[in-house]
Amino acid sequence: MKKTLLAITLSTFFLTACGGDSDSSNNSSPPSTFTKKGQLIDGAIEGVDYYINGKKAGTTDIDGTFSYNEGDEITFKIGDIEIGTVQGAERITPLELATDADAQTNLMVFLQSLDTDGNHDNGITLPKLEDLASLSTLNIDFEQPTTNFYQNLSANLSKIDEFKDLRVVTPLQAIENFNKTMFELMSENTKASLKDIAGIWYFQGTEEDESPIALIIKEDGSYIMGEVVLNEEEKEFNGLEVGKINTYNPSTGLFTASAFIDTNKDWGLTDSGKPRNMILKLEAGQLTIQEEKDPEESATFSQLPNTASGIVGAWKAEAGPIFIFNTDNTYLMLDPVGDDLAISESERCGDAGIEYGTYTLSGNTLRINSIIIDTNGCAGLSDNGATGEGLPISLTPNSLSFTVADEGTFTLSRIN
Repeated sequence: MKKTLLAITLSTFFLTACGGDSDSSNNSSPPSTFTKKGQLIDGAIEGVDYYINGKKAGTTDIDGTFSYNEGDEITFKIGDIEIGTVQGAERITPLELATDADAQTNLMVFLQSLDTDGNHDNGITLPKLEDLASLSTLNIDFEQPTTNFYQNLSANLSKIDEFKDLRVVTPLQAIENFNKTMFELMSENTKASLKDIAGIWYFQGTEEDESPIALIIKEDGSYIMGEVVLNEEEKEFNGLEVGKINTYNPSTGLFTASAFIDTNKDWGLTDSGKPRNMILKLEAGQLTIQEEKDPEESATFSQLPNTASGIVGAWKAEAGPIFIFNTDNTYLMLDPVGDDLAISESERCGDAGIEYGTYTLSGNTLRINSIIIDTNGCAGLSDNGATGEGLPISLTPNSLSFTVADEGTFTLSRIN
């Protein structure tokens, strides 16, 4: 049975401080009565202990409900593992429990992987208390890079009898599950407005300021953005964001977003993963996004043509990377995964990032002529023969397959 989530407005999506020490110097007991109730959400989370004034105040119920008073600082724990300390609020999610983008995603992976039935659609129910005790032997570091956290959690849980059969949720799946939950909590008006701006948007830039940007927005408000910054000396601004539109006021265009993957620093829709006020305008089929405080910092996007044949358009690999081939023979790869074939972190040769360059298609051979920006290492088209003799491809209206020597055939699906 699907757990009921409280209908709470999106105004509670502002980030608060994370971390902290649950052993507060204030040793007074929690009050016997509380005046407020909140929810712990990534799906409703049942079975998390919470502490007020350093003392246990309760355990979240089937709806993720906890009790508190105005001004209380609440520490949430799973067994002996602290997942965050925050100011009491009507809704607490991984976005409030942590401020770092990696830590937010790692919390989602951790919480969803411990769900006893593995079905995120009906909320998260944590294992029995006696089983959670075995987690105390683990050294959980939510601040480490997401790829490291995922691999370490998988290895560690497999060594514990109570958890060896659990399937650790991948970071991308965890983000998708979280976004789905947040979308369900939005107002119907906001949901409808997000559908209006959903699509594949592209900003080509100008001769004076060439910064191609690809922005793909889904109907649930989740997005992936790849930004090529050619005119900046500091090339580390090139990168991508994977995130979620948290709040959106259709009448004013004001919105905020949070990024779970952010490799383009303070460029993009967030400031190093943290929300900032932005304004969105949809006029005459074009999408303009600007900073609220500095409207001159803006970009106007056009929808990518929805072609039914040929290589031009957007293509997605099952593992997550997206390729955009343009009519001017440039291409942009948005890669939220990196080297997903590495057996261990020490063998990993590529991280989440972007790849931008030029291509030609001659017959059934795709050749990459130049790679101008490459921030995802060995992943993508930069290290598989495409820059030499080219890759043999098979192209249908809805699929693009290419064969890499010694690695096999990879198939992309057209994004319409």
